[in-house]
Amino acid sequence: MAYSAHPQPTQFETKGFVYCPICTHTVEGTVVSNGKTPKVKPGQKCSRCSASLDPGYIMRLERAA
Repeated sequence: MAYSAHPQPTQFETKGFVYCPICTHTVEGTVVSNGKTPKVKPGQKCSRCSASLDPGYIMRLERAA
């Protein structure tokens, strides 16, 4: 049995606002965060233009204080 030297960071999903590069609007989407790097969850579509949100920028995250 091989053990990893580095434990996997916990991954969690939160709601956030993502900038759609096609229609240039900020829409709500799911953001996956593992440690320091938040990324848009793959496979989501823009609610306004149905374009993929994979290359979108994360504008704001909903976080508890």
